[in-house]
Amino acid sequence: MLLSASDGDADESGVTDDEVVAAAAALGEELAAAKESSSESAFTTMVMQCNEAIGEETGIDYGSVCGADDGCC
Repeated sequence: MLLSASDGDADESGVTDDEVVAAAAALGEELAAAKESSSESAFTTMVMQCNEAIGEETGIDYGSVCGADDGCC
């Protein structure tokens, strides 16, 4: 299970919690860099595309979960 009590455990797909956290951190860094070099409209579009891809992969509506209306994403 992802983000379980044991950070090294792999889920049924073989992905470990540490790998998920590392991928999320890398995405965050890339989004921060993109925000600096993109227009607000282009950046918003990119974040929406990321949210959609995360949703397709996880089955979770990430934009709703994180409260996109409050600007956290």
